[in-house]
This record gives sequence, C-alpha cells and structure tokens, in this order.
Amino acid sequence: MSLLGLRLLSMEDMTNKAEVETLLDGFGMIDQVQRDMYRKAMPRQRSMLYSAPRLILPFYKLRHPFLKPTCLSDLNEFASIWACVENILIAAASEGIFGVTRIPMGEELQHIQKVLGHPDDYTMPCYIALGYPAPDAKRAQQKEIAITDRIHRNLW
Repeated sequence: MSLLGLRLLSMEDMTNKAEVETLLDGFGMIDQVQRDMYRKAMPRQRSMLYSAPRLILPFYKLRHPFLKPTCLSDLNEFASIWACVENILIAAASEGIFGVTRIPMGEELQHIQKVLGHPDDYTMPCYIALGYPAPDAKRAQQKEIAITDRIHRNLW
C-alpha cells in the first residue's frame, strides 16, 4: 500500500476480545453464528484494508444534513453512492477480484478529512479494499437459510 494509503487508515485492530464483545452487544447482535463471524471478520477486515493492493474511497456531496432529511429525495445521493459501491464490488468479483467494505467508525471520518483535505460538504460512506484472494483463504461459516421460508406471496 502507498504511504498515503497508510496515512489514511487509522483504525483499531479489533483483537481485544472485551472491546469486540462490547461492540457486538452495542449492535444488538444476539445470533451466535453471526457473532462468531464478526469476531473473526473484524480483525481480518482491518488486515485486508491495510494489505490490499487497491483502496478506494468513494465520496458523495451532501446537499442536506444526512440525519435531517426534509423529503425522501434528500437521500438520493446516499442511495446512489451505495449503488455505486455495489456495482464496483460486482464488477470486481466478475474478474475474480474480491472486495471488502468497511464503514468508518468513531473519529475515522475526521482523520480522512484531515489527511485528504476534502470539502466539508463531501463524505465517505465506506472504504473499499480490492485484491485477489489468498489461495489458502478460509471462508467464514454462513448461516443456512431456506429461501422458501423467506418468500411470501399475497400475505406476510
């Protein structure tokens, strides 16, 4: 990663078990399979961001305060940037490149603005790290869900 990339990233390593449990409790996460995945994924996510060959920082301009929309269309930019993030990940995956996203937490957005000097009316919804998966990469256990249990017709 470039020196700028190293200066941009300023995040905790998420290996302190007590801090991770407090964070998961704060998320209201009660499913044990999901908690186990997060316990493994959070430190890995950090290492993936720091070691990724490419780090993308998508930005969008805030026309209105995000948490104080006056109408539904005030959220268009937010919806559009996440559609862009999704399209980046889909396009990369179609080429065999894996991606990881991470929503900045705590003081990270202020740190990014300090390093980059971007205008106040722009914000970054997430980091996107792209790279080829390691040949021996292990995948997290996924919770099995029967799609037929999730499809509802004419009633909920």
